[in-house]
Amino acid sequence: MITKETFLGCRFVSTILELVASRGVALEVGSDFSVFEKALKTQPERNALAPKFDPRTNDLGEGTAFWILGRDPYGEVVHTQAVQMIDLEGSTLASYLEKRFCDFVPAGHRIDAERSRYCPAPGSRAIAGRVCYHGELWLKGGPGGYRGAGMTAVLARLAMVLSLMRWSPDYVFGFMFPLAACRGLAAREGYMHTEPGSIYWAVPQRAEALEEWAVWMSREDIRHILQIPPDNLFAQLEEGRLQARSDKAA
Repeated sequence: MITKETFLGCRFVSTILELVASRGVALEVGSDFSVFEKALKTQPERNALAPKFDPRTNDLGEGTAFWILGRDPYGEVVHTQAVQMIDLEGSTLASYLEKRFCDFVPAGHRIDAERSRYCPAPGSRAIAGRVCYHGELWLKGGPGGYRGAGMTAVLARLAMVLSLMRWSPDYVFGFMFPLAACRGLAAREGYMHTEPGSIYWAVPQRAEALEEWAVWMSREDIRHILQIPPDNLFAQLEEGRLQARSDKAA
């Protein structure tokens, strides 16, 4: 029997695929992270793989993780993101990260683990059960790129909904830099909860720590998003992007 959630999920995903295709991007979904890593090496703007998604040091497969790649009509990788399922096994996300936050170093950064620190916020102390870590989110920017408007919104939501349909996790969480979050990236991606000051990475030869904020969604939050047509938001954001370009040109 097809449940209402399954029907809504399939319709939501189908709509996003059509919206992304309308911008000339074809999506691939897989669980072989050696394929994902190889694809990243073809994209000079995005050629580092985050440690959490390194297949040599993590248990990544069909039952535990998936990636999404987007290619333009010329075959260039213009989009990436990945999700990994984590069973907290009776612990909270705060307790898990207090011991293992260094597993979540952002791609392309060298850090001093001894001087880095994790500061749990109230939400992470309540998050428990089966959670999905959402990372590797990147869109090609610049002239002819896709960053900053409708594509960011629908692609992030696609990963959340695919996570819901695959595993029905209790929560989905990720990290982002403060400047991006304050410019609206968290809201654009669909995240309904933001926690400032979660991780402070000590970076060699850098005076100030590299700060990251936590973002998260509960299962019920994602189910709520399923009921909001993604095409309406996509159209509004794309219209805003075109208007901004027009105003800049004028």
